[in-house]
Amino acid sequence: MSEDRISLGNIRARIKEKGVKWQAAVTSVSELSVKEQKDRLGLIPTDRELQMISEMGLDKPVATPRKSSKESGGSNLGSAGLPTSIDWREVNGVDWTTPIKNQGGCGSCVAFGTIAALDALLKICTYKDSSKNIDLSEAHLLWCGGGSCKGWHMNNACEYLKNNGVPDEACFPYQPTTMKCDDTCSDWKNRINHSQTKDWTNTKDVSTMKNNIVNNGPQITGMAVYSDFFSYSSGIYQHVAGGLAGYHCVAVVGYNDTDGCWICKNSWGTGWGENGWFRIAYGECGIQDVFGMWNMQVPSLVKKSDFAQYLLVDYSFTSDYRVLWAYAGGKWRNRFITDAQVGGIAKLLMESSKVYVWWDQNKLTRVRGFK
Repeated sequence: MSEDRISLGNIRARIKEKGVKWQAAVTSVSELSVKEQKDRLGLIPTDRELQMISEMGLDKPVATPRKSSKESGGSNLGSAGLPTSIDWREVNGVDWTTPIKNQGGCGSCVAFGTIAALDALLKICTYKDSSKNIDLSEAHLLWCGGGSCKGWHMNNACEYLKNNGVPDEACFPYQPTTMKCDDTCSDWKNRINHSQTKDWTNTKDVSTMKNNIVNNGPQITGMAVYSDFFSYSSGIYQHVAGGLAGYHCVAVVGYNDTDGCWICKNSWGTGWGENGWFRIAYGECGIQDVFGMWNMQVPSLVKKSDFAQYLLVDYSFTSDYRVLWAYAGGKWRNRFITDAQVGGIAKLLMESSKVYVWWDQNKLTRVRGFK
């Protein structure tokens, strides 16, 4: 990997020369030392990924011809049956993402990219509530999952979430330094809520990536980072100058076929990029061909109300009460009622065309009739 710094003037000259559509400027990371910049990365590719990086020439100087797949060669990767663009920061006026964070000088990008996707997925798929306050602990995922400031991989992060889940940020606040899993709060297992994922997959098929973004939510990806990327301030990034600095993990929150780009969330604070976000051209930095995208399946909330298919009243064998039974949500639910309440239930049934019921752990808590 190159240790050379590259000047802002040089980057701007190469942008103009190549006619690409992004702007370079002084950012919160562009003026850091080479070591400090590399500390903002932290993805350790697998052997297979490193082999593909070498085959495609992604670890070679920018002037070296690079092998591209047929999918990454064009500027527009439209997929049949899918919208031409989506951005989970603004879907019908609603933002489903969470605020930009800053990993600081620790190679913890895998934890940040993974949690960024998970936070949004829980809002979209589990709670179905864009205003839900979700802030999960990157520190717990990193230090309890087996990662470190020296780097990690998305396979490990996704597998830990599947087996364990993570608690909230307040349970284990992040610091950009070496920490220990023991620093997690003692009751963390009671604070994971729905963060334990059901499963995860990785794909390098572009249509599947887009389908997952549209029909599930933000994804996780890896990318090669070159020294000009630290000076990115806006536009659609394409590598134009500078050597390979390392590998990085980010969340993908959308795409735009008209502009030919992925829309991504970074973890370098709001003083870099488009207030911490960035757009990157299709086919760049190995996103599609080397790393692909990781799709996590989050749990759905347990249904606690539904229309009753059947209602009946029975005697109780253990008390003087009667038992109201309702078959709803695929199971029989019940509650004790008095003899006086039986008449009310009969009246409800005679006056209603449908009966809606609520329950908690199969115990009926409320009954309402609809004419």
